[in-house]
Amino acid sequence: MGIPMTTGVHIRFSHVWVIILVIISSCCDTPIAEYKPKSQEESEIISLLIEYKEAKYHFAIEKLLPLLHDRGEFTFQCGQMVSKTRLKEMLPGFWAALRSGDTAVIPLVHECINGDYYESGAFNNPEIEVNDDTAFAKVLFTNGVCRVLLNFSMCRENDRWLITRTEWGES
Repeated sequence: MGIPMTTGVHIRFSHVWVIILVIISSCCDTPIAEYKPKSQEESEIISLLIEYKEAKYHFAIEKLLPLLHDRGEFTFQCGQMVSKTRLKEMLPGFWAALRSGDTAVIPLVHECINGDYYESGAFNNPEIEVNDDTAFAKVLFTNGVCRVLLNFSMCRENDRWLITRTEWGES
């Protein structure tokens, strides 16, 4: 007796379950705009994250850079960590390549593709920890079936929150 062959019915059944799981997991997401802040600090941080997302998806470098700390370190493309100055130099060219449809800027390795490679997406399920004048926030970036964590470190300077670090997490 050999191993029974998988039939087309079994394959279709497993595909249906995968689709159902994706639908269920995406239906449970809470968009960042619907998050109920627990404090004034959380409210300010949510506003900052929404501004960040909007600046990126409108390719508005002049709106993005003021949200970032001058001495911060920010993820770029496939996990490069760059300064605000380098980001200012590199981001316009990267955005131009994305908008042109140049597939050469998209990594071939699936694990490397993150929200930097999409012109839109949603921030969901925010988790925020505030400790005096520092904070950490985690959001789930979603775009279709793409689901990747995005981590933010922040500090408060001159009565406003600034992002000191961004880093893509596990999908």
